[in-house]
Amino acid sequence: SDRVYALSLYLNLYLERMKSMNLRDEAQVIIDTAIRDALPDIAVKKALEGENFSYNRLILVAIGKAAWSMANSACSILGDRIDGGIVITKYNHSKGALPNIRIYEAGHPVPDESSFNATQQVIDMVSNLTENDKVLLLISGGGSALFEKPLISKELLEDITKQLLASGANIVEMNTIRKRLSAVKGGKF
Repeated sequence: SDRVYALSLYLNLYLERMKSMNLRDEAQVIIDTAIRDALPDIAVKKALEGENFSYNRLILVAIGKAAWSMANSACSILGDRIDGGIVITKYNHSKGALPNIRIYEAGHPVPDESSFNATQQVIDMVSNLTENDKVLLLISGGGSALFEKPLISKELLEDITKQLLASGANIVEMNTIRKRLSAVKGGKF
């Protein structure tokens, strides 16, 4: 088909280009391509291509430092099929309004009151969905701090988070502890 022909043509052009490069240039092309393809907006576009979103309602929830970029990509592909949504991202990481999407900026790496409020807005938004509705949940790095409904006081959670950060705990270690202190982590959402 046309798609196979186009891919074959692209591959042949790529191989011709690679013949004229030295090993260092070839490695750089591979690295650049891998990084580009792993960018949140590109990854979301690839994941959504060809997906069927014929549900009663489609709700978009994006959390993390790349939440705005991921939501922007989803909005560009799905357009008015998105019935509503929420983005929770780090302060100063939003790049403007998105159609039918509420955008919240919150604390990272230490969750704050804005994190808790935004998380509650997500819980409220999805609480009345039916089996005929769909939630498109997009998560990037930082999501574990930005999406939070603590089972302990805000002050205690902040203290524990700061202690974990100061101890040099890696993200797996931090999340192992944080999920036990949260109403939404560890599959609870």
